[in-house]
Amino acid sequence: MPLENFSISRICLHEVHRKPDDGPNLRPSYGTGLLTLPPEALAAFRARIINAFRGSAQCMDMTVRDFGPGSVLHSGAALMDLNDASYVNASCAFADALATSQGSRAIPGGLMVVFQGRVGNPAMPYFGLMKAELHEGFLKTRTLQAQYVSDLFLSPKTKLYKIGLFISDGAAPRPALPNGWQATVYDSAMTASQRDNAATYFHSKFLGLDVPANAAHQVKRFFVETKSFIRQADIPEEQKVDLYNSLYSYLKVNRSPTIQVSQFAADYLEDDLADEYEDRMRAMRFPLTAIAKDLSEVTGALRLRKFKFPGAITLSGPPEAVKDLVTVEAINGDGGANWTQITIRGAIENQE
Repeated sequence: MPLENFSISRICLHEVHRKPDDGPNLRPSYGTGLLTLPPEALAAFRARIINAFRGSAQCMDMTVRDFGPGSVLHSGAALMDLNDASYVNASCAFADALATSQGSRAIPGGLMVVFQGRVGNPAMPYFGLMKAELHEGFLKTRTLQAQYVSDLFLSPKTKLYKIGLFISDGAAPRPALPNGWQATVYDSAMTASQRDNAATYFHSKFLGLDVPANAAHQVKRFFVETKSFIRQADIPEEQKVDLYNSLYSYLKVNRSPTIQVSQFAADYLEDDLADEYEDRMRAMRFPLTAIAKDLSEVTGALRLRKFKFPGAITLSGPPEAVKDLVTVEAINGDGGANWTQITIRGAIENQE
């Protein structure tokens, strides 16, 4: 999501602290005025945001879930027309909300950066919320000595920040929320193939946003949840091997333009197991309707079928070849140990 014609008119800074071992969250440290930056510092801050949203792998358009009074979108929309003093006071609510969302001590503290401006052509108003984690580093002094500091943030190489950007369509009068607003999130933990890695406390609990239920994301969820079901099923290992092969074939070889839980269950699972599978997917709130087969987020995972054994031994190959040429059986070894017998219908072509 390139940010064209991106400008920043106001910035306010607050600090949110790590949750203590015992007791309630610590109250944030609030800024008392707008952040005043010299031109080169403001340009650097602007560049960090533009660079974050330049690529698509770590950014995602989100669906607004929470938009009533007290939500981030409701508060942010009201914030934009306030005078400077009221803006600073009202922005403290975002630091409070972030502190509440960080319910685990494992989540580090950081700075809550509240900013607004205009973006696009024609320029539309936006407001942004950034959590920037503090990190350590050294500063060069004029006497060519080094000064250690522990409260750096937004240095060029660090990716310790998350950004929620809410862009208005500029309509006047503004329509009822959430109409007229686009929400996009940057999170360094997010990639195009692993979007569920994004910190849910930030985009879900704090910002009140949901990952959109697009086809590619749903197909990935289907793949992950179905593999998890097969892995946990109380069935023989040979049957699990066959079901894994079936899952890969269903997604990669089957020419149907859609996938569907009931179709996979009917084609590949026995009746009792099919009922368990559909109940599991229903419990996971996975759609039971047909979904367009967009494989863009699972292409890499479907490339190879892998078997891992003790001693770092791995057998891998294209799913179609594994299905046609490889037989995997569980057998009893010495002393009743669980062994695996692998039969490959073909001779060794090469070895290293």
